[in-house]
Amino acid sequence: MVVIFSTFLSAQEADSSEGWELKRFNFFFENDLFSTTDSQYSSGEKLGLLYYVENPLNPLYDLLYLDYGTYDAYVSLAMVNQIYTPADLTDSNLVVDDRPYAGWTYFEYGLHKSSCNSLRSLYIHVGMVGPASKSEQIQKHIHDLTSSEAPQGWDNQLENELGVNVTYVHKWRFMSAKIAGVESSFVPYLEVELGNVSTKIMGGGAIRLGWNIPKDFGVSTLDSGSEVGIMVAQEHENMLRKKWSYSFNLGWHVSAVARDIFLDGNTFTDSHSVEKENFVGYLAFGFTARYKNFVFDFIQTRSTPKFTEEKKYHTVGTVIASWLY
Repeated sequence: MVVIFSTFLSAQEADSSEGWELKRFNFFFENDLFSTTDSQYSSGEKLGLLYYVENPLNPLYDLLYLDYGTYDAYVSLAMVNQIYTPADLTDSNLVVDDRPYAGWTYFEYGLHKSSCNSLRSLYIHVGMVGPASKSEQIQKHIHDLTSSEAPQGWDNQLENELGVNVTYVHKWRFMSAKIAGVESSFVPYLEVELGNVSTKIMGGGAIRLGWNIPKDFGVSTLDSGSEVGIMVAQEHENMLRKKWSYSFNLGWHVSAVARDIFLDGNTFTDSHSVEKENFVGYLAFGFTARYKNFVFDFIQTRSTPKFTEEKKYHTVGTVIASWLY
């Protein structure tokens, strides 16, 4: 994965006719420890770079065909790991009535077209599910750092499988007039994901309320929405002239799931699985704070049960630390 990541970085340097300008670095950390649990979707980490592309030549941009006049082109590159576990981490045997242990480590390549009120994003995810993801070692290391009990059941995790997923996201953006100095934006979106790891359709929206709010298409978790902080260029520059930005954020979406490897099990080999719920709802709230070039986001997301044996809502916290260039 590191080799692929380096190849994309060197490619943009080699092609002098397509200029890349680094705009943002994002570090994600997701964990259900924020809600004092350690099961289901247990944790996720992401290191990502966002570049502005001048004179984009990649023919994949043509797939983002819905153009609304002038637009800006961006490319995002990231490495991601996500970990899923059953509720009882102390049992070394297979927990038949709970989701399997599973990890997914992948490279993410994203192309984006941003206009004043519309964002179109196309993602390609390529990576490994199973022991090759090294998720067992990552979780055990995190548990060592937090002085938590080591999980015992990783011998029952999903088998190795190459994961390939393609995702398309379309966002709209509506700004309203200031009321008593408070700005607001509304960003509805649709998302379609296809692949052997996940196949689903999602629809939702997000609201920002605050002072000098970021002029972008909002924040999102690793599994919903598009890349964090894709800006509306001119409005973004005006926003940066003030040192501070602050907003409260509310989001929601509904997901119609046809396939989820972390519940359905391996695609090509027999493995443990559970009966998934085909419709899942999510509600999220949090805040964004910026001082000069540093941005901090926090999102708390609660979801309805994802499989029939899961009897209660599940909550995950997302922390995003970003640097603007």
